[in-house]
Amino acid sequence: MDALSGRLVLKISSQALDKADLADLPANVCLILFKHVGAKEIEDSIEALAGVFHETAVLAPALADLLLRRPPRIRGHAGGPIRRPGESLEEAFLRAASGLDDSLLCVQGPPGSGKTTVGGEVIASLLRGGAKVGIASHSHKAINHLMTAAAAAAGGHLDCVKIGGEEEGPPLFDGACFEKKPEKAVAWLQRVSLIGGTAWCFSRADLAGRLDYLFVDEAGQMSLANLVGMSRAARNLVLIGDPRQLDQPTRGAHPGESGLSALDYLLEDHATIPAELGLFLEHSHRLHPELCAFVSGAFYEDRLQPAPGNELRVLEGEPAAGIVFLPVPHDGNRQGSDEEVVAIEALLRALVGRKRTDRDGCAAGRLGPGDVLVVAPYNLQVRKLQAALPPGVRVGTVDRFQGQQAPVVIVSMCASEPHLSARGIEFLFHPNRLNVALSRAETLAVVVGEPRLGMAVCRSLEEMRLVNRMCRLLEGAQRLEPEV
Repeated sequence: MDALSGRLVLKISSQALDKADLADLPANVCLILFKHVGAKEIEDSIEALAGVFHETAVLAPALADLLLRRPPRIRGHAGGPIRRPGESLEEAFLRAASGLDDSLLCVQGPPGSGKTTVGGEVIASLLRGGAKVGIASHSHKAINHLMTAAAAAAGGHLDCVKIGGEEEGPPLFDGACFEKKPEKAVAWLQRVSLIGGTAWCFSRADLAGRLDYLFVDEAGQMSLANLVGMSRAARNLVLIGDPRQLDQPTRGAHPGESGLSALDYLLEDHATIPAELGLFLEHSHRLHPELCAFVSGAFYEDRLQPAPGNELRVLEGEPAAGIVFLPVPHDGNRQGSDEEVVAIEALLRALVGRKRTDRDGCAAGRLGPGDVLVVAPYNLQVRKLQAALPPGVRVGTVDRFQGQQAPVVIVSMCASEPHLSARGIEFLFHPNRLNVALSRAETLAVVVGEPRLGMAVCRSLEEMRLVNRMCRLLEGAQRLEPEV
């Protein structure tokens, strides 16, 4: 072997291998460059905060509000529900954020509720008032998305800088700059009032106390530890996201509640944010009312409502909208089902080409392959579907499609007996994964599965809750015949 530009190159030919003394070869060989992203900045920030707390028993007010799950302190607000009677959510968000008094505000936004748009509007307003603002998230894509929304609210021009990640193509918008090196963030703050970056940026010691606000987007996927590390950067924290979407990716075991995301920790056992703790964006601009009724009842304590006009999102013919169950009998399948692939092929042939209308009631053309998302829980079924379905149809696991939407979503459940499926009922019927899959749909969601889905063998109370939710779906869904 030979090291070349940091890579290991295997040079042993078959002839040389015959003569090689195998005892001298290393036990493990890596043929691919291994890139390890250290977390020193985050770890150092958490250690510094812990050290101060150990010596003084004092935490920064905003961080203490988070860890103790305290209602936000808002100037002019005497307690109780944050949103005033007759006040729009947009008005309440702006008033609460503008009046934060070294505290934390949580804004929960279910699918299609416009959390990015309204978040951008609030950020633009704070910037006009002279505030220094940071935007953080678990991904550079999410950061760019919220920065772009703030620029749109500011009229299309916004002087700001994005720290880290890969610069792709032209600037995001007029006034946006890119900086690769996080150590230059402080210098940039002398010139701009908005800065975007990940936890590695905002956990830096030289950024401590530099911001008035730190907005954390997709906070349902931001680990509690990373948020603690970033908290030193700003006097006020604003968490935007939805803990009923996909959980944060984690590795290893975390004691107590330390492995939760920031929003999961703050909401504790609540499905939606209590009125005195934060704001709940209650209108979905995506979901047809029949879809919204199930999603709201199953995941959001019946607080999510369809926005006016959503009822006009329909397909010609039947089924026109809502949730549909297509029963496909099969046996012995755990991660993939050829029977469901055949049924989905036939279903697509029946759906593609239908006329559809949008929220304004106007014709939106005919349903094409690109207007359909097909979701499966396992990669084996994804590969089967990709091989069988026509080009243009988007196929993947639910992890791929968070943040996306389409007029029609088809969910392939794969498993013949849920309790024997790969990774068990907890994975197959996981409420967050089911929520994300169904809530991608604007008009129609079709669940394809074995008729015995609701007859799983349960071994715990939690499994009973999961199966009960699936039974609720099957009971309320329209039914199609397998030959469709």
